[in-house]
Amino acid sequence: MCNPSLNEALPRVLTWQQALELGLTRSAVEHRLRVGRWRRVLPRTYLTGPGLSERDRCAAALAFAGEGAALSGAAALRASEVSRVPEPRRILVLVPPENRTGSSGWVQVRATRRRIVTERWTGPRRVEVARSAADYALELRRLDDVRALVARVVSAGRCTLAELREELEAGPRNGSAQLRQVLREVGNSRSGPEAKAATILRRHGLAGFVQNARIDLPGAGYYETDFLWRELRAILEVDSIEHHFEVKDWRSTMDRHLVLTTLGYSVVHRPPSALRDELAFAADIRRWLAGRRAELG
Repeated sequence: MCNPSLNEALPRVLTWQQALELGLTRSAVEHRLRVGRWRRVLPRTYLTGPGLSERDRCAAALAFAGEGAALSGAAALRASEVSRVPEPRRILVLVPPENRTGSSGWVQVRATRRRIVTERWTGPRRVEVARSAADYALELRRLDDVRALVARVVSAGRCTLAELREELEAGPRNGSAQLRQVLREVGNSRSGPEAKAATILRRHGLAGFVQNARIDLPGAGYYETDFLWRELRAILEVDSIEHHFEVKDWRSTMDRHLVLTTLGYSVVHRPPSALRDELAFAADIRRWLAGRRAELG
């Protein structure tokens, strides 16, 4: 017979096999399901308390997938506290090839022959950020969303472009075209918006710039600019709004602007949102550069 206090000690998520190992009988499990004390959230996987939180869903996905399973994609990124990743409707779980569990309901199970290297943080078992981000990129439909994801994880120091390239080459080919394009675009760019701006400028015949050009300052020090047209002493900066959430970052940008204009450069700042209207962005930059040519004679 089941221990009366057992229900209080049960985890919120457990499988049929785990229930049996804890001393519950088949009839005890079926009774709890029948009276609504438990609910089946996945095949042979149960929630033993009320509600179904995001943490419960991750735990259930891992319990259902079984031996060697680890979260990837959006669920793993959220568990690793990567910002602005929406909670996924379907959770991706990676498993080793000997694990024969198939996908079911809101859990996608993908077998992989690659070694599953997991994060060493607390929380649900999950793969590292570079692999999670590469897997998540496969699901994104909009190229701009892939650009934003790459910019976010790289600029936050969660992984490097080199690591993302490694994941791209080692991971699934199906659906990887957008991530491949973004990593090709980025090249030496420091952000997704900067890479997109470079693509637009070249597409509209506004090349002749140098990306991440170094400008040495009098005395000591230097600045790196996003785009520099040397002969026009013209600088375009694509400023992330995130960067200016902090007052110190906003002041730093203003100080930098003052120094560069004092040195005789024309400096224009554009937010990433300006890139949404490609034609308008290109027209604005064309007018600015034409005015700069006229100004310099």
